[in-house]
Amino acid sequence: MIRRTTLAKTAAVATAGVLAASLSACSNGHSTAAAARPRQAIAQAGMPSTAPVPSGPTGPALRALLPTKADLATGIDVSGAYDSGSAFTAEGDLPAPSLPAADCTAAPAIDADVLTADYRAAYASEELDNTGNSLQLVVAATNPGDAAKQLAEVRAFAARCSTFAAPDSTGLSVGGTIALDSFVGIGDEAIRIRVAAAGPNAANYSQPEVILVRVGDRIAAVSNADQTGNEAAAVSAARLLADRLTGK
Repeated sequence: MIRRTTLAKTAAVATAGVLAASLSACSNGHSTAAAARPRQAIAQAGMPSTAPVPSGPTGPALRALLPTKADLATGIDVSGAYDSGSAFTAEGDLPAPSLPAADCTAAPAIDADVLTADYRAAYASEELDNTGNSLQLVVAATNPGDAAKQLAEVRAFAARCSTFAAPDSTGLSVGGTIALDSFVGIGDEAIRIRVAAAGPNAANYSQPEVILVRVGDRIAAVSNADQTGNEAAAVSAARLLADRLTGK
């Protein structure tokens, strides 16, 4: 199951204009499921294996696509950058997908990491920090066809949990909704999933947004904890990563 966080907002949002302007000007923890998929069948003794050797961009290569301090405006820092290393995981060695069975109370916990976790074979991630407020960026590579499966999972989750109730930090049940839309002209397909709290105190709760762009068998994802403040910055970051995935 996806890890759950409370709905309570923990920080003020970043200034969208600063991030958006700096990113658009540029040209240039994997969630672990409890169960594992069955491993690929072992070749019979004495018979050579015919299974294809998995291949694709590794973590360091994907990390090179992420923005550096030189790409960003003054006052915005790169923090927490990491990658999955030099291995590329075969399809049969990935853990079982967790999003299809996720409870709708997980909605307030969605982010770029969670919504790319099920099918990625290699990935890199970083945080863009502006005085304690951040965007999370993930670039993931998948086995053939799996990137499209990942986005299909996200669409299904949004449809299944279009309305939900989740506990806040005090245990009080708070209502919410999930909306999903798409972007034209970004990658091969691009979607945005947004969580909104409902009720008179909605402004007091986290309302995350995640943008996912598929380019072939790779995914760029950007998330922020509160769409009301950095939505333009998230879109700018997603466009930047999509351009880099397509070699622009």
